[in-house]
Amino acid sequence: MAQLDIQSVEQLIATKVARSILASFEAMFAEFLNITLGAQSRFEQAKWLAVQDAMRARLKVYEGKVSVATVAVATIAGEFIDDTKMWHQAKKYYAQLLAEHSNEPIAQTFFNSVFGSIRGHNKIRDVHLFILKRQYRQINPKTPSIICHTQRSASLEAVLKQLLGQFYFRLPFVDLTWDLNAVQQAIYNYVQQQPKLTIVNREWQIEYGRSLFFRNKATYLIGCVMLKHDEQLQRIPFAVPILNDEQGGLFIDAIMLGESQLSMLFGFARAYFMVDTDEPVAYVDYLATLLPNKERFELFNAIGFIKHAKTEFYRFKVDSTRKMPPTECYQSADGIKGMVMLVFTTAQSEYVYKVIRDRFVPPKQLTRQDVMDKYEFVKNADRVGRLVDTHEFRYLAFDLSRFSPQLLAQLQQDAPSSVVISGKALILKHVYVERKMIPLNLYIKTASLNQLEAVMQDYGLAIKQLAAANIFAGDMLMKNFGVTRWGRVVFYDYDEICPMTQCHFRSLPKATTTQQAMTAEPWFMIESNDIFPEQFPIFFKGNNQAKYFFDRYHQDLYTPEYWQKIQQDIQQGVIADVFPYKQYSRFQRNTRKKMVN
Repeated sequence: MAQLDIQSVEQLIATKVARSILASFEAMFAEFLNITLGAQSRFEQAKWLAVQDAMRARLKVYEGKVSVATVAVATIAGEFIDDTKMWHQAKKYYAQLLAEHSNEPIAQTFFNSVFGSIRGHNKIRDVHLFILKRQYRQINPKTPSIICHTQRSASLEAVLKQLLGQFYFRLPFVDLTWDLNAVQQAIYNYVQQQPKLTIVNREWQIEYGRSLFFRNKATYLIGCVMLKHDEQLQRIPFAVPILNDEQGGLFIDAIMLGESQLSMLFGFARAYFMVDTDEPVAYVDYLATLLPNKERFELFNAIGFIKHAKTEFYRFKVDSTRKMPPTECYQSADGIKGMVMLVFTTAQSEYVYKVIRDRFVPPKQLTRQDVMDKYEFVKNADRVGRLVDTHEFRYLAFDLSRFSPQLLAQLQQDAPSSVVISGKALILKHVYVERKMIPLNLYIKTASLNQLEAVMQDYGLAIKQLAAANIFAGDMLMKNFGVTRWGRVVFYDYDEICPMTQCHFRSLPKATTTQQAMTAEPWFMIESNDIFPEQFPIFFKGNNQAKYFFDRYHQDLYTPEYWQKIQQDIQQGVIADVFPYKQYSRFQRNTRKKMVN
């Protein structure tokens, strides 16, 4: 029998490789969905620790299946594993297999990940992968499979009842009539405050997604109120948070109305949602219509598809670079220069790039791996809206001509092991990408008194909410916190971060001799995990007005007893209430528990 020629063998191997990668993708998606499917049960049973465990477990699914696929493909491909032509053919066949796949973009990213795992991230080229070409970037504006509508009615109450009737819960609502009246009144109040929305002769309808969005101790029903008047249709995006009273009943806690409120729900400092859907791509397409100012990578990230979010971000980065004015360059970011990271951005960008220095400035005594472990800790933590989420990239390419001479020199001097210059490209072997914010220490320099008071109150609240989530920020200097466009304070410097349960909060010992009182150095033993809250006022050195406002709301942070009480709560399994809306936005029930504030 005649032997197959090399080209035929190459093609045969390529088809098997493509089929193997798709099978691994389907297995990944199934495991991801299986964990997600348990979200409603965990919510109804108030198993809050299990919620956090499930979130961490789901984060490991993707990389785990990529590892499995890598081994399988290596076995199938054999000596063809490094054959460029074989991979090109595998990509073409894989594309054919995905022609009618509902989650084609995410499946393409999975192929990219397997290729990167086998060939190395520095071998990534569009000819082998699904990255930049137009056909990989199509958006389907029609998502009928996941969208539902109530019937039109002149009664808002009627459409709200229809809406709640479409979702099944094993627990009853404590007082659904009261809840719906509160929702109805909130919508009326919102409409009356909008000059473009008329008040009379209205016809109501609600558009909504089929799936609930679970996160932490709440589930959210997301859609938009469709208000028709004189044949004109107005759309008001909304999210309805539903909580478990932990006594056998549910209640609606508030309603978030308008794009700005919904945007905060999907903020970059929040934990990932669990959404029971076979069509996450369709959900992102729909969410993009409700939140047109959110980038697609932000929405994929929000629902837990963080690897595909990186693909979408890379496309966004390439497009943004092409649109940059010819004179705009990457430069060092504003703020005090870090001892661990080099941070750069452009004037128009909303993102910063962070590169680990090769050598840390004293007194930092961390290793490179320590820093990476801190960022991994944050990725797996409940960020409670106070920790910036990051995308970690390897071999991320930039246009070399876009770097200022000063920044290029600094990168080559302080992080040479991370920098590769290849032709017209500057390639960073390892870099983190974060949302840009105004450093808090710079924000307060130009803030009005009212803004200063508000931001100092939120600064302390950020520290408290992180502590309640078992996170101690470590270095709480204002330069390590940023202020978002909504005036929210968020922490972004992670090299000193650690779990609260690893800290030892204690009072400063009192000097008993003159010699002890006069010495410049501590005269008592200090362990590496000892923390003295009485020393925290040093964070405000040089700004008495900021300290005055901080002390008005948060003087309790200067006592070890405050921190010890939080540690006790954590050890007893208490999960604090931290939601993406203010206490005053909640419907006022006598039984309402207060959030961390």
